[in-house]
Amino acid sequence: MAKGGTQVDMATLPEFAETRVQQGLNMGADVAGTGYTPYYGPDVAALSPREQAAFQSTDAAASAFGMPTSGANSYLPEATTMGGVTGYSSAPMFEANVDALKANRPGQAEYLESFTINPVTGQQGSRMLDNQPVALEMQGQGRRGGK
Repeated sequence: MAKGGTQVDMATLPEFAETRVQQGLNMGADVAGTGYTPYYGPDVAALSPREQAAFQSTDAAASAFGMPTSGANSYLPEATTMGGVTGYSSAPMFEANVDALKANRPGQAEYLESFTINPVTGQQGSRMLDNQPVALEMQGQGRRGGK
C-alpha cells in the first residue's frame, strides 16, 4: 500500500498587488471616517416671479367672485438665494435635528460622532480605525452577551 501525504498549495499575491490592496483598505477606512457631509445649498427651487404672479391673479379672480383666497399668505418658508439660485434648503432642519439629538440623547450623539472626524477641528474620533489597535479588535471587544 502506498502511504498518502498532504500537499498544500499556497497562492500568494504579488507584492505590487498586495501593496495596492492594503492601500485600498486604508483609503476605505479614511473615507469611512469622513462621516456624513450635509448639503447646505437649495434642495428645492422657489417659485419664480411668474408663478407668484399667477397665484396673485388666481387670488384676484377668486376674490372678484366672492370665493376664498389665500390672502397673500404663503405656507412656504422664506426662500434664500445661494449662488444665484433661489430655493429652499433642508440644512436648517438638519442642523436643528442634530442639535436635538445632542440635547436629548447626548451619549448616543457622542458615540455616533466618535466614529468620524470632528467636522470643525478635523480631530479624529476615538473609535476611528486608526485609533483601534488590532489587539483590541482580536479580543472581541464590543461583543454582546459574550465574555
